[in-house]
Amino acid sequence: MVRGLKSYIAKHRQKRKGGAKPIYVTGRAGCRLLGMTLDGKPIFEPKPTHSILTSAAGGGKTTSGAVLWLQSMLADKSRTVIIADFKQGEIFAQTVEMCLKAGRKVALLDDTLMFGVDHPLRVDLNPFGSILAAHALQAEQGELVFVTDSANHALIEEPNNDERNAFWRYEPRAMIEYAQMSLLANTRGGCTPGAVWSLLSDAQDLERALKIDLEEGDAVLKSLAAHMQAVRSHPEHYGQHLGAVKKALRIFSAGSPLHYAGSDVDITHKELLEDGYIVFLTGPQQHVERFGPYFALHLQSFMHALLSSNLAAQGRKVDFLLDEFTNTPAREIVSKLTTIRAYGGSVHMICQSRSEIERKYGEKETLTIEENAVVKQWFGFSSFDEAERVSKAMGEALYYNQGIGTSSDKTDVSGNYNTVRERLYTPAELMMLPKDEQIIHVKDVGFIHAKKLRQNEVYPYAEQLLDNPLEGGRLPPVPKVILPTDDDGGE
Repeated sequence: MVRGLKSYIAKHRQKRKGGAKPIYVTGRAGCRLLGMTLDGKPIFEPKPTHSILTSAAGGGKTTSGAVLWLQSMLADKSRTVIIADFKQGEIFAQTVEMCLKAGRKVALLDDTLMFGVDHPLRVDLNPFGSILAAHALQAEQGELVFVTDSANHALIEEPNNDERNAFWRYEPRAMIEYAQMSLLANTRGGCTPGAVWSLLSDAQDLERALKIDLEEGDAVLKSLAAHMQAVRSHPEHYGQHLGAVKKALRIFSAGSPLHYAGSDVDITHKELLEDGYIVFLTGPQQHVERFGPYFALHLQSFMHALLSSNLAAQGRKVDFLLDEFTNTPAREIVSKLTTIRAYGGSVHMICQSRSEIERKYGEKETLTIEENAVVKQWFGFSSFDEAERVSKAMGEALYYNQGIGTSSDKTDVSGNYNTVRERLYTPAELMMLPKDEQIIHVKDVGFIHAKKLRQNEVYPYAEQLLDNPLEGGRLPPVPKVILPTDDDGGE
């Protein structure tokens, strides 16, 4: 890697203010880079752990967050990275060449064909991958009932404090579960969201399936089929339940680009984790919220593969980079943050504000996220409440004020010192935080006022980035940090 390094530095030094020499980092291969101190030294996470980054639009969540983290992880080939690249594949388009040159395997999940049907890195994954994996091991592990329940809660979420209407969510989930179990029993790998929609949408196909399952199914399938028959015998409610099912599965309906998702599987979620892939889950930006259940099913499948494996014992780690975190039904991931960490997984959540998390998941879940996120980053503040909360948490400092006074008859002058306590950073100062600065909090370390580090300031990856498809063009390389790579043994 060091070949031609001097000429590279000389070439770009003039573009930087002051022409300072980049810092060559040693012994930190694969550690996530967070930014730089105010005097220009890189800041790394203390150990692989959960984290959260909040920033308003335009704060650099991708440039100084997701892409920077990916760059610093590439040298560690024991780390599989799952990237929620929901904004038109923005991260994939910029970093794919960089990942390949680093010797990493790359998988592109692109069921909407934004990058073309014949893209060489495109893979076909079944959104119900966790269900198929649990079904294959049902005799040994008996987890299928739990996995289907989790998947169906991703399709039909359970809102907070709405127990009165639980019936109208339970029955549609039960109908979907029957279709899933029927397809598992009667097809070979044909249990996909699109197939579930087709089975429940065609009255004749459904009638035939029920007849077969009631006669030939196992105890579980017979029970589900009998329940389905009972629901159908009440037309005053069945129409409403079927409507709820179709609404939940609408993005997988005929005519949708996701209808055939998972119908031609060439690899599994578990295989991607075991082989150390960099996986990009892409989707159209204009439909990112509607595609939430689709992304949630894939994330659940990756999580199930992680929790049912012994990757941690093999020295492997899995990082989930969840951009636009609040647009994904990831309630189960939130509830299992502690468990995920025990299995070698780290979840890095990116959103626009804390209030977004509260609206999506609730106050208790937001506290769970904050308690498990050892590293917290703020790329600026646009909420007065959040600025006040962080300012208060940063604490106060003791300041000395010097004063001069005169006697009552104005014939004598005296000096005095006063001590006052003031906040380290007032809410107003945090609201005015410069665009290239951030606030970091690390558990057991405290708050750090730091500089952001952008994706084009990291060598050798700065020159390997491609154009940003959303913003156009690319940032010119301005090296500030030189990361160890596989070429120099990670040293």
